[in-house]
Amino acid sequence: MNVKDLKSFEAVYEERGINQAAQKLFITPQGLSRNIKMLESELDTVLFERTKQGVRPTESAELLHERAGILIREFEEIRNGIQQLKNEKRLLRIGCACGVFNLLSFSVIQKFIDENPEISVEWCEYSNQEVKERLMDSTIEYGFVVGAWKEDGVKNRRLAGCRVCLLVYEGHPFYDLEEVTIDLVRGEKLILMNEYFHMYHDFLKACEVRGFKPLIAAKTADANFQYQLCRQRTGLAVVPDFAAEHFRMDHMRAIPFRERLKWEVYGVYKENNGCYSVIRALEDFLRSYSVDFPEE
Repeated sequence: MNVKDLKSFEAVYEERGINQAAQKLFITPQGLSRNIKMLESELDTVLFERTKQGVRPTESAELLHERAGILIREFEEIRNGIQQLKNEKRLLRIGCACGVFNLLSFSVIQKFIDENPEISVEWCEYSNQEVKERLMDSTIEYGFVVGAWKEDGVKNRRLAGCRVCLLVYEGHPFYDLEEVTIDLVRGEKLILMNEYFHMYHDFLKACEVRGFKPLIAAKTADANFQYQLCRQRTGLAVVPDFAAEHFRMDHMRAIPFRERLKWEVYGVYKENNGCYSVIRALEDFLRSYSVDFPEE
């Protein structure tokens, strides 16, 4: 049994058809059928039964499906980890959660690149969760994420932070307040960044602790759209306070929460990889750029 055969099996299982799975894998249906037959022969079982609609997984296929994904992921992690070891002195791949460069200036990363020409730096933006997944499967060495990541074997360095505010339009009863509370927004129509953003989950948890679910009028991946919807009085927007710097704030206010809700950027890496010279170099560089605000 090899990973190629397992990936072939997974594709047929998910697509419920040889032709569809073959297209997904960019191989011929005949080649894919051979891979499945070899796997069936090795396991001494039938994995799929043909139907008019395609194929139907057998009980053996259901059992294999429960294990195959784990085996594939473990192999990929091993392969990626070996590539990390080969490149640990010259390649640094960085994953950045969307939005972190609003608070942690990209010029910091550019300065590191300029001062370390011997290190080849690759970086790309992903969702917060995808940065974590890529770090764990070793397709990146370092990540910039929003929110502390409490995971065994992961090191966190807090780099920057700001307060979370409520964006309020003129004429709303909250407009003249100096601060708002989470309880105060109970029943208010709210505009939030969507589930791919850490702040969405933090805010929902804060409301849940107080015994209510927020009334969500809209969810988006675009902070500018949050602003536009709020300006059109669709609802009030929950935003990091730096967002107000990018908006025209006449007849609008960003009011902080009394509960000191925070939007924080962390640098993260696998503890086992802390010996890599490229990670040590970035960590040493970032240490002088932490901009923590005082706890209140």
